[in-house]
Amino acid sequence: MFLSKDTPLIAVDIGSHSIKVAQLSLRKKEPELLNFGIIEQEEEAIVEGVIKKPDEISDALSRLLKAEKIETKFAISSLSGEAVIVKKIKVREMSQEDFQERINEEVDQYIPFDIDDVSLSFQILGPIEPDETDPDFDELSEPSEPQMGVLLVAVQKEIIDSRMDIMTACGLRPVIMDLDVFAIVNALNLQADMWHSGSVALIDLGDSYTHMNILSNGITFLTRDIPMGGNIITQKLMSKFDTPAKEALAMKSGTVPGQIKTEEVVSTIKKSFEKILDDIGKTFEQYNMTHSHPLNKIILSGGGALIPGISQYIGDHFKVPTEILDPIQSLRFNPKQFDKDAIKALAPLSTVAIGLATRRFDHK
Repeated sequence: MFLSKDTPLIAVDIGSHSIKVAQLSLRKKEPELLNFGIIEQEEEAIVEGVIKKPDEISDALSRLLKAEKIETKFAISSLSGEAVIVKKIKVREMSQEDFQERINEEVDQYIPFDIDDVSLSFQILGPIEPDETDPDFDELSEPSEPQMGVLLVAVQKEIIDSRMDIMTACGLRPVIMDLDVFAIVNALNLQADMWHSGSVALIDLGDSYTHMNILSNGITFLTRDIPMGGNIITQKLMSKFDTPAKEALAMKSGTVPGQIKTEEVVSTIKKSFEKILDDIGKTFEQYNMTHSHPLNKIILSGGGALIPGISQYIGDHFKVPTEILDPIQSLRFNPKQFDKDAIKALAPLSTVAIGLATRRFDHK
């Protein structure tokens, strides 16, 4: 089958806590949600972005695809974690073809992995004035030369291969591999004009990672994957109240057993979240040191965004307006197929999958 922009794709978000699939129709002005499903993962199926239980993940994904009656075999998925490097660099101005050759020769000095073990991708950001200084950029050129900015992405091949193997085992044909941080931007673009939004911090509160992407008028300026997430809160609740994981997860969502004081649960969650806030704060400090424009807004997504009051807590802490991303609100959907309240409740969890589902096969 010849692939084109009209080829239906199924988006597959393989997270450490759950797997999500989504499919959109983009044929009309307002996108339509055709499929969305979620299934929980086994504990420690994925640890720090690395697949540890491939058979169990394949089985869960196969069951989810069957339950959602997914017909297309062409899939798009995404990656995150310490095996993913996103960096802005400055190079001598050149054509895309010439840079492709240069990147393979010289970029290894900025990649903490063997260059033969990574897959490289890039986007040219445009020309930069020779005397323009920007600490965000690493330089590969002499300052006197005409320069251009490039957004570089490097991912360890074994991480890509492990995700592709999972999907192939389920009968899918992976045709696009994206990054979580970019998928979230795509989801946000469904409901906001990011090109005139100023400085915005996207924070995806995952189970084992907290993903950050700071944008300036729609352009990525700084990304970071913090290797901790909602699971540290779950573990703390389990330890503090001697409760199993299922009940701890319910407490995070606001369902507190009668014998436990709500105030103690809230205090434990806040205490557990302090380290994550510290690391987010350090990233904001790094951004503020190199940019005169302050953050206009913080936008949250991921399972951690389901914690009651989390947006106000983070907003008050950083003194920046904070809201929760809801990509579902920008989509049409059949009320006979999707329960409105149920799908809205899952909105923060759907962000990566919905963002991936906005993509189409565009390989030239």
